[in-house]
Amino acid sequence: MPTVAKIAATIALAGTVSGAGICVSAADPAPAGSAQRVAVIGLGGTIAGTSDRRTDLETYRPGTRPIGELVDSLRPEIGDVAAVSTEDFGQKGSGEYTVTDLYDLSQLVERRLRDHDSVVVSTGSATMEELGYFLDLTVRSPKPVVVTGAMRPWTAIGSDGPVNLYNAIRLAASDRTTCFGTVIALNDQILPARDATKTDSTRVHTFTTYEYGDLGTIDQAGIRVQRAPARVQRCDDPARWATPFDLTTIPRDTLPRVDIAQSYLDAPAEPITAAVGAKGIVFAGTPSPSQANAAMATKAITMVATNGYGSGAITVDPKMGVVSGGDLAPKKARLLLLLALSKTADHGQIVAWFRDYGNQQF
Repeated sequence: MPTVAKIAATIALAGTVSGAGICVSAADPAPAGSAQRVAVIGLGGTIAGTSDRRTDLETYRPGTRPIGELVDSLRPEIGDVAAVSTEDFGQKGSGEYTVTDLYDLSQLVERRLRDHDSVVVSTGSATMEELGYFLDLTVRSPKPVVVTGAMRPWTAIGSDGPVNLYNAIRLAASDRTTCFGTVIALNDQILPARDATKTDSTRVHTFTTYEYGDLGTIDQAGIRVQRAPARVQRCDDPARWATPFDLTTIPRDTLPRVDIAQSYLDAPAEPITAAVGAKGIVFAGTPSPSQANAAMATKAITMVATNGYGSGAITVDPKMGVVSGGDLAPKKARLLLLLALSKTADHGQIVAWFRDYGNQQF
């Protein structure tokens, strides 16, 4: 496993070298004959979509093209980057997947990382930030995991799918994100799964990180890594680098239900009182008085407070018995709470996990 010193040196390496008129990042994988083995797993989505006309950028059938076909269209150039294997996990829109599907996907990624150097997951953008964060929390291997997709179908003029897939494989094969956890590569950007969020329903620059910025960029000149997720500092200590959420210790059929309650002016109590069967509730924004009263009267349900504004941390009075989500987005706090509740109902332990893994700092 790479040492922290090696990781730091890798992050710092941003120079380029040129030869034969082509600029290549000094940290990019060696072309032609590279031993890097990249497994590409397809889940469908827009990137694998088919439109009736090449000018149909927003109306198409998602998930109609197998991932092998998409990768083959990148040949022969992709062969200079890595030895690529492909398989389809599914072929549908990302909104059709479930948390148990993500459980199965995470275990598939783990299996592929046993005999590959890295994994690329190609999926739809609608739930990409949730998929990426679930993998970030559950994949035990420090090898690179890169999630990508597209905002325009593969068959459209100006599709961002081919370059996004090519760059995701290129990033995975470069080994630049070892110990970063899962990252998202879209629109020439490298984003941490924890912070990445979708902000636009149609534009190719839809993904951003609000407060903290990209990890780096990918372009013809090379891969530039400017910062790293905080967990990279634990690279030398696998027991501390990995989260407690080892899926081999969490039965698939015991994943608890966790709901999100959106807060707004005069928000009623019914969504709280109707959360029968839920083990946890994540509040997106400051609860209304009705929501707060209903929540405080609810027994055996763990509550997490998050911001509903896109950025900013939440501070909670410990006496209230509510877990602070810090600056985690509500959808991501839901996944962390779901995994935490699959391990324990202890309030103090859940608070510690949100602090140490949900809001990890240097």
